[in-house]
Amino acid sequence: MKRLMALVVVVTALAGASAALAASGLGKFETKLTGKGAHTEHGQLDGTWTIDLSSPTSGTVKLTWNGEKAGGGRYAISGSTITLTPKQNGSCKTKGKYTFKLTGNTLTFTKITDTCTERRDVLTAHPWTKAG
Repeated sequence: MKRLMALVVVVTALAGASAALAASGLGKFETKLTGKGAHTEHGQLDGTWTIDLSSPTSGTVKLTWNGEKAGGGRYAISGSTITLTPKQNGSCKTKGKYTFKLTGNTLTFTKITDTCTERRDVLTAHPWTKAG
């Protein structure tokens, strides 16, 4: 009986954490890209990137590069999957689909499908850290 109660407490705590995330979204994060390797488009993507995913399940992607607006489009979150739809006439022409994991103040993305190498490199080159 004690084990069952402990399990109920853990499940309730996890449900509360999921509900809190669903109510507030992921939040705002930043990452820094540096180097001349393929994952930075040979230095062309170097700089400080921020992404704001404050809406809980969908919204406009708020992305900046060195303080300037970059990218755009929309996102939709379902469980631990995020689908990114590019803005019309943007550099990315197709949707990208990723899993994400939030551990403490660190957000990581793992590509499921994406033909846009710039978006993939920005999202997956380094972990993102909670901003502000």
